Amino acid sequence: MKRNVAMLLVGFSVAVLFVLLQVLFIIREGEAAVVTTFGRPDREITNAGLYARWPWPVQRVHLYDARVRSLETALQEAMTQDGRNVIVSLYAGWRVDRPVRFLERVGTVAQAEANLDGLLRNFLNSTLGQFPFSALVNASAKAVRIEEIEERILAAARPEALERYGVDVKFVGLRRLGLPESITGQVFERMRAEREALAARYRAEGEGEAIRLRAEADSRRDQLLAQAEADAKRLRAEGDAEAAEHYRAFEQNPELAMFLRKLEVLEETLKDKSTVVLGADTEPYDLLRGVKALPQK
Repeated sequence: MKRNVAMLLVGFSVAVLFVLLQVLFIIREGEAAVVTTFGRPDREITNAGLYARWPWPVQRVHLYDARVRSLETALQEAMTQDGRNVIVSLYAGWRVDRPVRFLERVGTVAQAEANLDGLLRNFLNSTLGQFPFSALVNASAKAVRIEEIEERILAAARPEALERYGVDVKFVGLRRLGLPESITGQVFERMRAEREALAARYRAEGEGEAIRLRAEADSRRDQLLAQAEADAKRLRAEGDAEAAEHYRAFEQNPELAMFLRKLEVLEETLKDKSTVVLGADTEPYDLLRGVKALPQK
């Protein structure tokens, strides 16, 4: 008897759980749902929680992941404003923003990504056609305008994707950028020419600066030499004037002048303990006549 009661309780619980699963559903955080009644959208739910519905086949719940998804387009060839061909691919982030429109216009994530891929390709071609090739590849970082190109593609694609497919494109960026083999050599040659022109300009500026520095150095040297020559002339003049004063003093006393000259000669010849054998009358050694030797210690 007890066993039968337990079986009945288990069966009743399973039946109740089955009924609840048919009339209740849960929306988790990061999910969105569309409830359809006999195949027609009845309401959309974007907040997490527990909700009620009529059991199938009256109503059906379509659940979607509302978190941001990533998308990468295939490489495609596009043309810039100045007629240069480039190979580009994009990456983008998108999410389901309007579940009802998404269900009606797209239905599945795979179809949404296929539609977005075509939409982004179209806006990529139209946007690149407004920029020259130098905005993509340039030796100067300030001339590169890739960020502006990405912003324009996003500004054009975002409202269109929301209106058509009910998805919100959060960001767009250039994933890859390449050049067709036919123009790669031309681009490198142009870049090499630009680098050579820039190097020539720097060399010319350096040579001009070197000429200026050399001219300044030569001018400074000439000034210093002129000043040194003027100082030398002044010193020579001062020396000549002082010598003239001495000569005038010697002219007044020739004997003193002769005596001083003999002393100079004696000092020069005898300063290294030299031994000189000469007559006592030989000048200037005649001054030594009558000089007594100093006593030995």
